[in-house]
Amino acid sequence: MQNYLYRDFYEKSLVPAGLIDKKAFLDLQPDMLHTHLLIGLQGHQEDGREFYHWNVTIYKSDSSGIYDAGKPIYASTLYDCFDEAVEAARKIEKEIHRDQLHAVCQQEKIS
Repeated sequence: MQNYLYRDFYEKSLVPAGLIDKKAFLDLQPDMLHTHLLIGLQGHQEDGREFYHWNVTIYKSDSSGIYDAGKPIYASTLYDCFDEAVEAARKIEKEIHRDQLHAVCQQEKIS
């Protein structure tokens, strides 16, 4: 089990990191094995109730999907609805394909 929240963690996409995003995220702790970014949806149960909040998390990964679960390189705000989190993950995936995840993260820090 790579992630202590495994029960409420759903891997969505494994995307090769672009050159700019590699420099921004993967060079923080250089490791030849981490060449991809794994997008996941992580559930957070609300105080023992069956209600969950969801966020999009991104982890450094190798090409096989083995990821560094110690700390995500990106975690979105919480969404009340799973479908909203899925849509946010789709938008983030598009930014990764455009090699612009670093810009998304920078914009969120400014906001």
